[in-house]
Amino acid sequence: MLNQALKRAGDPLRGSPSGSGWRWATTERKEKMKTGVMIAVLGSMLVLSVRAADREHTVSVTGKAEVKVKPDAAYITLYARADGILMVDAVKKADKLVDEITTAITTETNIVKGVAVIDVGLGEKKTEVWRSDQKEEAPRPEVARRIQITCKPEPSRLYEVIDKGLRAGALMQIPSRTSYSDDIRSVVVYGLEQSSEVLERVRKAAMDDAKSQADKAAALAGKKAGGVLTIGCSGSTHWNIPMRVMGMKTDYPTEHIGTSPTEITLSHAVSVTYELKD
Repeated sequence: MLNQALKRAGDPLRGSPSGSGWRWATTERKEKMKTGVMIAVLGSMLVLSVRAADREHTVSVTGKAEVKVKPDAAYITLYARADGILMVDAVKKADKLVDEITTAITTETNIVKGVAVIDVGLGEKKTEVWRSDQKEEAPRPEVARRIQITCKPEPSRLYEVIDKGLRAGALMQIPSRTSYSDDIRSVVVYGLEQSSEVLERVRKAAMDDAKSQADKAAALAGKKAGGVLTIGCSGSTHWNIPMRVMGMKTDYPTEHIGTSPTEITLSHAVSVTYELKD
């Protein structure tokens, strides 16, 4: 039985690893793999050559457009800061101060459309010792809150809202250990909240500009720009995200903001490839 098993194991017709039949099968598989790889490479080269030939009959351009519109909203940023012996005391004082500021800025005015309050600091009050004989104060809890006021974009009346807040105890900034080169340092920022129609207009203008550039480029080659083949990367430019006010990250209801009370700029760019025709 053992001899028969060994004989079968060495039989090349049964595909034994020690037989020539196994080596023949392995060689055949390698040849098939080589053939498959060659076919794949040739296919890729054919596709690339076709694409290259297609590009010889196209023109690619980047269309740009810019639209300036009046802002439809303004945002005032004020701060409330309070401290206490205990954290509970600091929070209660901050609540009271925010209520007083909110009441003051919303009284006898129809310019304020909304008020949002958020904690931006909750911790130990920073104390500074300037002289060696100066007594260092015991640590005190402190609360800092940002008050974002959404208003109609009327500059002269916005200043009145700021003055009301300041009289009620608001601050125009709070010390921050962090600052950024693109910080928004203005207490008042203007924005465009109703931007859908304007965005459509600037996108269409960018496409029109692309077609105009394609026509000019095609004319230089003695041809005409045909239909659109591809539309590539496109985008609108606006204030860098994330936005920061006085070194702290903040969010506005719109990404289209600026510091000018007279205009907000929306721009758009789009890459388009056209067919070239004789």
